Amino acid sequence: MKTTDNTRSIFDDDPLLAEKKKFYPTLGHAWLIPVYSLVVFLAFYIAAAGAYPGITNDKVLSSLITIPIYCSLLLVVLIYSYNRKKKVEPDYHLHFGMPSPAILLAGPFLMLSLYLFAFGVQEWLHLSALKEWDSVFLLIREKPLFYCFVYFLIDPFIQESLMRGVILDSFLKNYSPLKALLNVAAISFAFSLSPYTFLYTVSFSLMLSWIYMKTGNLGNTLYMQVLCGLIPALLVFILQDQFETSVPLVLNSTVWVGVSGVVAIICVIILQTSFPSTNKVIK
Repeated sequence: MKTTDNTRSIFDDDPLLAEKKKFYPTLGHAWLIPVYSLVVFLAFYIAAAGAYPGITNDKVLSSLITIPIYCSLLLVVLIYSYNRKKKVEPDYHLHFGMPSPAILLAGPFLMLSLYLFAFGVQEWLHLSALKEWDSVFLLIREKPLFYCFVYFLIDPFIQESLMRGVILDSFLKNYSPLKALLNVAAISFAFSLSPYTFLYTVSFSLMLSWIYMKTGNLGNTLYMQVLCGLIPALLVFILQDQFETSVPLVLNSTVWVGVSGVVAIICVIILQTSFPSTNKVIK
């Protein structure tokens, strides 16, 4: 019996499966990233501790060694993940545009209020993040150029390209927005696994993911990442020796934390109303 061109072989792709083709990375692929990073980071850290025994006691030395290792690992993951994503989506590219006027104006208030609210609530829960960030504050004081280079240029670009540009972008195409945002926030927290930064890490990730979901512009989230590193640096340099006493007083103040929560909500409302008129929503 003669076959026609429309006759399908059992070896042909099932059209139903083709329609369900997943964009890279999927949840399974993305969750391997923090696992891989943790294992490789520990291996490098142990090797560094063997070469520099003082690394365990010197916070500045520890930061100078571990931060480049961490950034290098994420850069390797970014390059690999981006190339895999391009194979599935040949036309895809990372979009870094100018931040929208609303983000430029509301961003500093939103970032500062998020800091105060998240860290303030954690103070009330006896999960103070200040001790957890001792090494960061020390790095700002003793190695300001290194801190600025990493937290204003290197880390924001790698973080946003990987977490929002590659992972979240694919999640939004594979899953529901809620599932996509929650999983990116959980993956962000998995990099630290510290209860002392849980509320801040999750809320910050959700905020940036929401902004990217609404705008599709990594320039907006990159700007927020730079503010994330800029605000602690400014507070350390402005308050100087009063930093250790002034900041805990503010974080333990019900008024300050409450006001910061209200300001954060107002900023989110402002951004929400501005997105439809100034930005294109990802679909």
